[in-house]
Amino acid sequence: MSEAAQKPTISVVLPAYNEESNLTGTLDEVLKSFGDRFSDYEIIIVNDGSRDGTVAITQVLARTYPMIRLIDLQPNRGKGGAVRAGMIEGRGRYVLFTDADQSTPISEVEKLLGKMEGGGCDVAIGSRAAAGADVEQAQVWYRALAGKLFGVATRLLCVSGLRDTQCGFKCLKREVVQKVFPQLTTNSVLLDIEMLLVATREGYRIAEVPVHWVHDPDTRIPYDFRRALKIWGELFRIWHVQQVGRPLKVRR
Repeated sequence: MSEAAQKPTISVVLPAYNEESNLTGTLDEVLKSFGDRFSDYEIIIVNDGSRDGTVAITQVLARTYPMIRLIDLQPNRGKGGAVRAGMIEGRGRYVLFTDADQSTPISEVEKLLGKMEGGGCDVAIGSRAAAGADVEQAQVWYRALAGKLFGVATRLLCVSGLRDTQCGFKCLKREVVQKVFPQLTTNSVLLDIEMLLVATREGYRIAEVPVHWVHDPDTRIPYDFRRALKIWGELFRIWHVQQVGRPLKVRR
């Protein structure tokens, strides 16, 4: 069998940090949704230095479902580092990363694939702010306000033309992953921004797709003043290291 024939249609990357309470339910949803849609797919769980039973649960499930793979990162790298490790390992024609809490249901992947399979786009990103998005439970006001201010800074410094860069539901063609992700430098939650910046610079077409989204109050990414300062500093570091003279306009 040729290498091309062995490649799955889609790879799903799930970064996981202390996700034992969410993991089984999330994997059940992916298996149900993809079992009807794809004849071949893989699920890559990237354990990011968890201190709970995330690895043990994944290993048990992988013995039953051979499409599940585990990448075990020790020590903790951060969400961006976990996503990057999983995406580079993805073998599918399309590679999706999504959150283990399933704030965006896995079934929403159909909307993203529609833009890539029929719309000619290279990257499709879920959006909570695009027209038609269904936000079932919004973030608390201070997180929402901080997100809006950060979005303005992102558009002024790095990449413009997108309403929502931070929704954790993004799909790329594998050749785009292999070109873009080795150029990324952040291990933080700002990997989304750096990825979109590099993809735009490389000339790839990006579609912003409205999705259903529910805020998880039990987020693994807490928000406080110290963390906010660190994130703002990381945005400026990305701007500097990627040598952005002026913000790039997304190509649609």
